[in-house]
Amino acid sequence: MKFSPTPPPFSASLRQLLMAGVVALAASPALAQTTPAAQAKTPVEADDVTEVEGITVTASGRLPGAVVGDIPAEVTLTPREIRAYGAANVTELIAALAPQTTTSRGGAAGGRPVVLVNGARVSSFREIHDIPTEAIVRVDILPEEVALKYGYRADQKVVNLVLRRRFNALTAQAGYKFGTASGGADVSDIDLNQLTIRDGSRLMIDAKASDQNRLLETDRNLAAPRSDAAYRTLIPDQQTWALNTVLTKPLWEGGAGTVNLSLESADTTSLLGLNTVASGPLTRDGSVVTGHLGGALNGGFQGWRWSATANLDRTETDSATQRILSGVGYRDTSNSVSTSFDSQADISGSPFRLPAGAVNTILTVGYESTKLESDSVRAGVARSGELSRDTASAKLNVDLPLASVRNDVLAGLGDLTVNLNLASDQLSDFGNLSTVGYGLNWSPVKPVRLIASVTRDQGAPTLQQIGDPEQVTPGVQVYDFRTGQTVVISRLDGGNRALDAQEGRVMKLGLNLTPWSKVNLTFSADYIDSRTDNLISSFPSASTQVEAAFPDRFIRSAAGQLIQIDARPVNFDRRDTSELRTGFNYRRSFGPQPNFPRGPMGGAGGDGPPPGGPPPGGGHGFGGPGFGGGGFGGPGGFTPPRGMGMFQIGLYHTVKFTDEITIRPGLPKLDLLDGAAIGSGGGTPKNQVDLQANLTRNGLGASLQAHWDEGTRVVGSGAIGAQDLSFSDLTTVNLRLFADLGFQPALQKHPFFRRSRLVVSIDNLFDEKQTVTASDGTTPVTYQADYLDPRGRTVKVSFRKLF
Repeated sequence: MKFSPTPPPFSASLRQLLMAGVVALAASPALAQTTPAAQAKTPVEADDVTEVEGITVTASGRLPGAVVGDIPAEVTLTPREIRAYGAANVTELIAALAPQTTTSRGGAAGGRPVVLVNGARVSSFREIHDIPTEAIVRVDILPEEVALKYGYRADQKVVNLVLRRRFNALTAQAGYKFGTASGGADVSDIDLNQLTIRDGSRLMIDAKASDQNRLLETDRNLAAPRSDAAYRTLIPDQQTWALNTVLTKPLWEGGAGTVNLSLESADTTSLLGLNTVASGPLTRDGSVVTGHLGGALNGGFQGWRWSATANLDRTETDSATQRILSGVGYRDTSNSVSTSFDSQADISGSPFRLPAGAVNTILTVGYESTKLESDSVRAGVARSGELSRDTASAKLNVDLPLASVRNDVLAGLGDLTVNLNLASDQLSDFGNLSTVGYGLNWSPVKPVRLIASVTRDQGAPTLQQIGDPEQVTPGVQVYDFRTGQTVVISRLDGGNRALDAQEGRVMKLGLNLTPWSKVNLTFSADYIDSRTDNLISSFPSASTQVEAAFPDRFIRSAAGQLIQIDARPVNFDRRDTSELRTGFNYRRSFGPQPNFPRGPMGGAGGDGPPPGGPPPGGGHGFGGPGFGGGGFGGPGGFTPPRGMGMFQIGLYHTVKFTDEITIRPGLPKLDLLDGAAIGSGGGTPKNQVDLQANLTRNGLGASLQAHWDEGTRVVGSGAIGAQDLSFSDLTTVNLRLFADLGFQPALQKHPFFRRSRLVVSIDNLFDEKQTVTASDGTTPVTYQADYLDPRGRTVKVSFRKLF
């Protein structure tokens, strides 16, 4: 059967990505005159440091807040470079750093990285996700192997946030987000944040709320719309609010404690079609309420460091769904309550020295208890369940230096350290699951660093994957690959108690290259090969291969029409993947630079000016005296010279060599790179490109983020009526424009605009949507662009002010 070919590599979508890159490069001040201060390389080791917009005052020793171990950061950001992203808080900053923090290792592929504060663990991400970016003096991005040194698995990159020693600000922000295609799904939000940092103490109170209105199917120009389209939402109504409080206090010399308390709520209303029994629409009302209590202790003694964290979480989820079955109306309900407690303690240090240097170890022990209670009523039949799991864990990580240039031990080899890590998890319902890993960190010469590692681990399904309450969604449109038709079905979701544990093996070879000491240019390459046996997966799309493997999950009428899919999670026999990710990151200051005297300093980022008196303008910024306090200028803070700016660009390319799934022994492999798929979005793109660029000057800035996926195809069954599908390549470009109003000459006389920022964020700048084409040239109903991406291009305008 003839199928539509994969779009050529240089399609219109890729050209848009390349155009975005050209625009970013064209904006580069590569030809601008750079002062010696801008060219000087920031020292990598210091006893203490004050960053004053590119001027670093140091003494001997390590950078304050640095992570443990000998693996250097792949990327380090200064306050000015952090501001160039235009991010308001840590959550937005981590999202903006996604191209630099993406990983394909293990179950955390592409997920949020491990985040540290001042080189130490935090109780949870909730503790820090609302911190304003003005309170950060440095960001270090490090490879996955550094996670081992803090008791985590090596499947997430590490982001270390170094906070200012003194900071005090009330931040208020209000925003409105809307689509350029009218109709709905507009979002209004407001956020108030009070943060005070002083000499190791930190108090933060953050409150936020948002409201999203619905988008109906009739608000989009859908082909062959359903007769009850006016009663169906593409995007639901939703209201959310959250309150988050954090208190950190020094408790003794070199030790501190943190308490974090938060409460979040979300209410959602979706329309599922016309209620043919009663008037009005069928609805699904859902609510989620989450409470969190967390704490952490950090300290040290006689050269050893220790930390302890504990978290208690409770989440209650309710939903009520109206549906019609055989002319009878039902109100299905489901309720689940998840309660979890986890605690972890670790101790790290050097038990002894080898000729090449100190041996570093970390021992981590932990305990976790989770309980899931669920009740549901489906078509008048009540069900209930209760699951619990207790997990005791222990991890050991050891770094052994074998060669060292500094200690003149096998100096011809450069610096070489080998690593061994072991972990054991004893689960009450799955028995013992183990992890074994080993690797090396080798720098044969200073500009080159090689990291190699192998990890073998076992993982159990979550309690939610096992025990979530069953829930049926009526009126779901899916594409039936067997018949080549779009059909309306009921989809069953929930947990699967038959799931088994999975076992994985990941091998990584990484290269980091900094060829020029006076140029902030870094090249990186990571090759990753992984195999997962008994893979735990969400249920794939309704392809013919999947139906052949799970025939009991597909219910058809006597005429062969698909009427229901059981979409609860499953185990696949095996998945094999391999890929290579290469890229570079370049940063440069340009224009006139402040010229402050160097010498001993008063603290990190905003604690005080260098000796010799304050810079011109004197007074206090947001974080204390001097320029580093907040960066918005205005009275009391140093306004940088006109024309001073910063440019940054990062470009990364990922090529997939292998992505194959064996569903069941004896069945043909699914090649996700060539004709197979496990999701509704097609197969796995063979090539992906990520571009991220920032430019700031005179208080004005632009941040651009682009992502390109190569097109894929899905082969039909070959039966009469079945068709192949071709998924086009897709480029999404997000642009953030911002203005620090206190820097603008026309507004400097107005006190209200000092320390304020106006941001315009445009997501999907070119309003690109993936096109899906069948062999006959048509687009199946469920793959219409407005179904795949109802919002399209959106614009968000926000105003932010620090008091």
